[in-house]
Amino acid sequence: MQSKNWLALVTVVVFATSCGEGSTKDKKIIEPISTMDNKMPEKVTTVNIIDVPESMKLSFERQYPKGDNATWSSYEPVTAFNWGWSGWPTMDTTDYMVKYTVDNSDYWTWYDNDNNWIGTVSAVTDFTGLPQAVNNSIQSKFPGYTIISVNKENDKNRTAYELELTKGEDKMKALIAENGDVLKKKGTVAGEKIKEKKM
Repeated sequence: MQSKNWLALVTVVVFATSCGEGSTKDKKIIEPISTMDNKMPEKVTTVNIIDVPESMKLSFERQYPKGDNATWSSYEPVTAFNWGWSGWPTMDTTDYMVKYTVDNSDYWTWYDNDNNWIGTVSAVTDFTGLPQAVNNSIQSKFPGYTIISVNKENDKNRTAYELELTKGEDKMKALIAENGDVLKKKGTVAGEKIKEKKM
């Protein structure tokens, strides 16, 4: 009798599990969040599976032919970088985001619902590969600071690097253009808040 009850319970669990997988339009995906450490941590988020226009997929494949493991979703505000710093247009859930890898590095690209490329962000793990102008700017404007994390941002207007830096108790976040211009910085130095933006 006990084995019949056990068998019935297993059958119900298997049935419920198999029905759950096929009956939902939700899919768990991994999305990045920004932090102060060297690698991008990930947060599991449930988003709707979406249909991506074929023309958008083709645009993506032409622009990023080495892109691998692409996962498309609706735009969500949880991103790999500080959206407000980018100066990119406001987006909503009618727009698209694709997360993928290139040479084992994480990338995120956004398109609006008219198939226009908005921008791409990639996590930089090899800080020695930063452009010389960016390195010069870090050394002159942030002497003694240690780089904690770097994200590279590309859009149709520029390439910039969003850096998180520390020096003892002092923390600084900076957006530095590829030519070395410090576009924005904010943080705390000796307990005092600092916020500057290049006009």
